[in-house]
Amino acid sequence: MGRGAGHTLRREAAIATRDRRVDQALRTHQRGVRRVTALILVAGLAVVAFFLMSPERRRERRVGDLHIMEDSAGVRALLGAPGASCPTGGLEHLGNRFPTGTPPATVEDVLARLQRETAQRWVYPLDPGRRVGCVPPDGSTEVGLDRRGRVLWYVPVHERVAIVLPKGYLPSAAEDD
Repeated sequence: MGRGAGHTLRREAAIATRDRRVDQALRTHQRGVRRVTALILVAGLAVVAFFLMSPERRRERRVGDLHIMEDSAGVRALLGAPGASCPTGGLEHLGNRFPTGTPPATVEDVLARLQRETAQRWVYPLDPGRRVGCVPPDGSTEVGLDRRGRVLWYVPVHERVAIVLPKGYLPSAAEDD
């Protein structure tokens, strides 16, 4: 049948003795192990919080509410006044903002089309107090507007997130990324 309470007590005592021997061999105590574990957990939570609350992540979430063909008034309501309002100029700096695997010929074709259809570019620095020029620095947001003042394309966070284009600008396989 079942074993008695005496057997259970002996077994628990043997386990406790082994635990003490392990602690002595490692020169640790339960209290110390718990402290170190707590420190590791706190450090891990701090790292996760840092990455979730970073300015780039906050900007990326905010720009997630931006839509292609949205009126420029909607952009201003969402992001405020741009740090720089620029003529179309060269768009070569967008060449590395395309989804991974986009063929170079496709990138060139799309950039040429954007060059023709973009009337103005707005650049938003990550730090609203920072002066910014027409070459978007890392972490900035760039919005391309058409002649009617609607969003044609945008880069949510430079050097981090791919350009967002209207449907049909990229082959369907590249748009699915």
